[in-house]
Amino acid sequence: MNSPAPKAAPTAGLKLSAPVVPRLAATTLIVRDGATGLEVLMVRRSLQASFMPGAYVFPGGAVDAADASHDHPSLCDESAQELARRVGAVTDVGDQALAFAVAALRECFEECGLWLGAPDHHAPEGGGFEALRARLHAGESLATLVAASGTRLITSGLQPWSRWVTPVGLPKRFDTLFFVARTPVGQVPEVDAGETTTLAWVNPPTALEMREKGEFPMEFATVSIVESLRPFATAQALLDNAAAQTRLPAIHPRMKVDAEGRMRGVLLPGQAGYDQAHGADLSPAAGAAG
Repeated sequence: MNSPAPKAAPTAGLKLSAPVVPRLAATTLIVRDGATGLEVLMVRRSLQASFMPGAYVFPGGAVDAADASHDHPSLCDESAQELARRVGAVTDVGDQALAFAVAALRECFEECGLWLGAPDHHAPEGGGFEALRARLHAGESLATLVAASGTRLITSGLQPWSRWVTPVGLPKRFDTLFFVARTPVGQVPEVDAGETTTLAWVNPPTALEMREKGEFPMEFATVSIVESLRPFATAQALLDNAAAQTRLPAIHPRMKVDAEGRMRGVLLPGQAGYDQAHGADLSPAAGAAG
């Protein structure tokens, strides 16, 4: 998947931070067919958030240690081996594919209340998905909620789409696997009013136009991901394309730095100056999961 050049980094003018190891993260592009074509669900991060405050992002977050729990393989609708073949081999995350997939499902349920892959119009007994989400927010594990959900962890509904590693020099770094998934019929997304404050179904070209006008703030990686959705008129076309991918190596942006060590922009592989940019002396393995 080719990525366009980002326009500017919100970190421009700041000094580089000491190198930090990126934390694993999972994000999901939840899609549907709307009146104007393909739509993707995006949430706006709180202005008080420590990472990308005020920006529109896709539901997601860090992979927790519990996401790799030995309880999860038996609760998924596909084996860990199949996930490693279908996701791990394509993105180079290997056996960590299970943890990435579980994290994607958990974060989506936490942030916008959608249990991805559930049967159409399915509602668990005893308060529906809203009650289960409240239990998750209260500290119960995702594994304990599966039985009450009346379904499983539908990892087979997640298709890998892209993988990005935050540039060296930023104080918070993530090695993020992006999935695409269809929105479950009969479920209505709702923000958690904590980390996220607003949600919107957006047509990718419209979101990019709104950003140009300063009406829809997005960070450079998010912009590139939204750009990658432009060719697809329907959710099914996107999902079919994602399922057909055989190689999605990690994308490693690098910071453009001035003579005083201040960040002046972001460079992607193939752009002029990338091979000489900050972080070029580090091997990709130093900032990757696999």
